[in-house]
This record gives sequence, structure tokens and C-alpha cells, in this order.
Amino acid sequence: MADRARNQYGLGKAVTFNVITPMTRFGTLVVVVLLSIFDRFKSTQVTAKELAFLPFVHWVVVKRDSFPRVSDSQPAEDLHYDYLFFLSTFNGPWGPYIEAFADVLYKPLDLVWFWSVGYPFARPVGPLKAYIQRNQIESDHSYSAYPGASVRDVRSALELRNEVEKLFQSSSGLSPERFAVEFDRLLISVQNKLGTFGPV
Repeated sequence: MADRARNQYGLGKAVTFNVITPMTRFGTLVVVVLLSIFDRFKSTQVTAKELAFLPFVHWVVVKRDSFPRVSDSQPAEDLHYDYLFFLSTFNGPWGPYIEAFADVLYKPLDLVWFWSVGYPFARPVGPLKAYIQRNQIESDHSYSAYPGASVRDVRSALELRNEVEKLFQSSSGLSPERFAVEFDRLLISVQNKLGTFGPV
């Protein structure tokens, strides 16, 4: 998976995306409240869940005194800021992902990232891209349940499965000729759902 995790140019189907931005203590308080609202009211997540290029997105706040230590001998971090982690995977190239994300979800982006130091707002997208490039961290490892499939591939596969199950349930009493007709009808109706599985 490291080859896909390092695939920052979007040449495969599973591309990781990590942005870590500093926040003041007051900003942390506001962001924690906002993220709690997003978590409690699932209707605020509908738009993000409908995006066909976005398998995963997650926000995490790590306070300046909460960074883990591997052992007691490791000195504690002496940080001036708390940090907001934006973790995501997406399908496709980096540039269009940022543009589409900023176009569709600019309000939640601005609500949450506004409290990060130096955030330029989601629109226009040019300064946002520069901000993300300055704060983006490359992944060394990443997990994907379906590394060779996009969100669209998975959704199509689920729809295809439903159609095949319907045919299976309704075909027990069909003659071979009638089954051939129904199978052809199924194939025509699902031909756009037969995606490819692989890194490209």
C-alpha cells in the first residue's frame, strides 16, 4: 500500500491526503464544538457522503500537550499551537479533488479551517491550494478495503449485485428462452455498472 499512499499525483484509485494545521487555544475550543455538531447531526454530512470521489474524510484535533510519547525517556513536545488534522482519501488527481471539494464543501471547510493559522478561505481556490501544499504531509502507510476500486466502482458493484439477486429470485420458473431474454435485459440495464478493478 505504500506505493498508493505515496501516490500524491492521483495516478491510482486510492490516494491519501493529510493536512496538519496549527490552531490557537481559542480556535481549538471552537473547532471541537463544530466537529461535535457535525458528528451529532448526521444531516450535516450528507453532501460529503454523496461525493463520488471521496471514500473517506476525517477531522481530528490534537492539543499541544496530547502528542503521544513512545517511551518515558522521550522528552515531551514543547509546542506553541494545538493542531488540526484533516485526513482523507480520494479518487483521481490532486488538483481537481481540491477544486471540487472547495466548490461543494466550502462552507464547512471555512467554518473549521478558519481557526487554523494562515487559512486563506476556500474561495478562490488558488490560495487554498498553496495553503494545503504548505501543510500537507505524505502518508507512509494507508489502509483501503478496496484499493483497486473507486467510490463509484463500489456503488456500481452494490447496485449490480442487487440486480443480479433480483434476477436470481425471479428466474427459478423461467424457460431457457425466457431466461435468456431476462439476462439480456439485465446486461443492458447494468452495462454502465461494470467497472474495472485495479490501480488505474
